[in-house]
Amino acid sequence: MTSATSRRHFEEGKRFLKEDKLDRALRAFEKAYKEDTSNPAYMSYYGLCKALRGGHVGLGLELCTRAIKEEFGRGEFYLNLGCVYLSTGNKKGAIKVFKKGLRFDPGNREIQRRLMELGIRSRPIIPVLDRSNPVNKFLGVFFRKTVPGMSRKKK
Repeated sequence: MTSATSRRHFEEGKRFLKEDKLDRALRAFEKAYKEDTSNPAYMSYYGLCKALRGGHVGLGLELCTRAIKEEFGRGEFYLNLGCVYLSTGNKKGAIKVFKKGLRFDPGNREIQRRLMELGIRSRPIIPVLDRSNPVNKFLGVFFRKTVPGMSRKKK
């Protein structure tokens, strides 16, 4: 059962993670997770930090995967699992997980940013025209700004 204390530790952990203070984030997530081991959010973030900072990649993968099985529709869980894959050098696995996360949460900007960093781009709006064609550029920008959740699947 999630208590106010575990919730506070979890929020502190997210703040520390955002500030790139992984040691403190790991400690905060560990406290939250140990108080409520059935909470998928605590599981996912603790697994992420355990892999990134604690060096326990196997445990990190297990916890992040279990969190997704508990609540498969949360994009942030796929982001965490993808980051664990990236930490091991498994770019292909990370891309696969990020893309799956976008299916459930198409507006997740962090996943989109990670994919762009990895060099993954969606198809041009008009596939028969070159990506650099002004029509494709205009339509791509237009759709990205007006319909941010619109993601085109590659064939």
